[in-house]
Amino acid sequence: MRHPLVLVLAIASVTLPTSAATAQTAIGVKLQMREGRPVVDDVMVDGHGPYRFMVDTGATWNSIDPKLAQAIGMTATFQTQLTSSTGITQASGHKGSEVRLGPVAATDQIFLFAGMEAVHKLSADIQGVLGQVFLAHFDYLLDARAGRMDFGRYAPTAHSVRVAFEVVQGRPVIETSLGSLALDSGAHLLVRFGVKGTGAQLQMATMSGTTQVSLIDSTLVIDGRTVWRGEAIAVPHSPEAGEAGLLPTSLFKIVYVCNSAHYLILE
Repeated sequence: MRHPLVLVLAIASVTLPTSAATAQTAIGVKLQMREGRPVVDDVMVDGHGPYRFMVDTGATWNSIDPKLAQAIGMTATFQTQLTSSTGITQASGHKGSEVRLGPVAATDQIFLFAGMEAVHKLSADIQGVLGQVFLAHFDYLLDARAGRMDFGRYAPTAHSVRVAFEVVQGRPVIETSLGSLALDSGAHLLVRFGVKGTGAQLQMATMSGTTQVSLIDSTLVIDGRTVWRGEAIAVPHSPEAGEAGLLPTSLFKIVYVCNSAHYLILE
């Protein structure tokens, strides 16, 4: 029997490099949601574009379609290993690009020429992924309700949950009732590591391969508030040290990431 496919696109890798970034403003770009994942259309790479990229808070590095990389003259300058919840794979990449998205930009950017097969299963017209090597330089708001990604400050409302995060493998990780979860806009469902499910069997695809998983009933409490109940993906092994799973941004209408002060606002 063929099992349904679930995409979890996050990759944890090495420490983020230092990069220069432009000053933030309180404006941003339009945001599309593709099966719960945020996608933007205004990405410029080394002056080329604009291109359509997915915003992936669970990916350490950026990724780009190899054909597009070749077309804009981007060449491989390093080799690395990619680690995800399905294993480890080798990849080549390029360091030293500039990326612009609407009002913000960052230099010395790293791109991997790998992992786009999983992204194209979501949508064939997505040309790359913006990971933490870019996102970590800015305070930004993912507003699925308004279809906006804005940069700058955001004031919480009475319904907001504010929680501090730590950076683990370059990704924001928060404490929850289910353990330490990495914020991951590339995951459509909540993922729990090191647990066995009793529900339906699924095939989970990541940027480094696929593995068979199952579902488990779960309740998520953050900062004393129950914010979600439902079925999470149960991954029997624990691929990431210091992380108990992945927290998808699709559980919330608004996610604000304050990298300058290391906290999240969730609504």
